[in-house]
Amino acid sequence: MPLIDRILFSDKAPTLMKKSLNMMSTRQNLISSNISNVDTPGFKASDIDFQAQLREALGSKDSLNLRSTNEKHFGPDTSSIGDLTPDPFEEDAAAKSNGNNVDIDNEMAKMAENQIMYNATVQLMMKRGGTVKAAITESAQ
Repeated sequence: MPLIDRILFSDKAPTLMKKSLNMMSTRQNLISSNISNVDTPGFKASDIDFQAQLREALGSKDSLNLRSTNEKHFGPDTSSIGDLTPDPFEEDAAAKSNGNNVDIDNEMAKMAENQIMYNATVQLMMKRGGTVKAAITESAQ
């Protein structure tokens, strides 16, 4: 692995950001499917709650899972982040007379929120890369 890759991807932050982008991309596809099936009789809208999955993986619901990296150091156990997979669930919104429960306004709001989160994560990744590049070239940011 090249040096720059080891520097950029040596800790869990890039893994988390990459996993976040993958999950948000999957969620965007799921929301798009919900929107495209707004008039399909019997269709049930689905969603993904990545934030809840992440909290569970980090153990931050009621407690924080810790792991020892050194006998004098403790930090959150992030080893399960890479194992996170999308866990879609059916939304429990009220169904229309045709059995379809897609609320177009709700889906559009979720799509906009998801896009904002995706863009913010990309910006974080770019800022991280810029910081490392500035450190290597000894230039100001």
